[in-house]
Amino acid sequence: MDYDQFNAKYRQIFDSVESQPSAYFAPDIARLKLLAAELEDVHERTEAENLIADLEGVLEYEAEPLSPAMVEAVRAHARADAATGTPAERIARLEAGMAEIARIAATAEPAEQASILEMNDSLHMLIGAVRSDLG
Repeated sequence: MDYDQFNAKYRQIFDSVESQPSAYFAPDIARLKLLAAELEDVHERTEAENLIADLEGVLEYEAEPLSPAMVEAVRAHARADAATGTPAERIARLEAGMAEIARIAATAEPAEQASILEMNDSLHMLIGAVRSDLG
């Protein structure tokens, strides 16, 4: 199992979240956790675990359906957070993701704007981590 294979399975599950109740995804989450544990690269494994945590967070919102803005922001975060590419490519993707999330927040309902913008915190921290890996 490599990260691209994991990510394909994750995307397939994530893209169907709106069509099923949360309980439906329990076996899929368990399977994703097993697949993530098989990833040899520490950064890729951490990235996979973070994606799973994001997915679990999305599923916790079952009481209220996610707004289109929130779904768009979660997807932008997942794209930006991908562990592929050179450090420079990752930083550029992370920065672009932060800009996209800020744009989404600016057009979202006022009650959601802060929650959407909070997604940038983890991307900002990841930029710092990637930069520190560069030495």
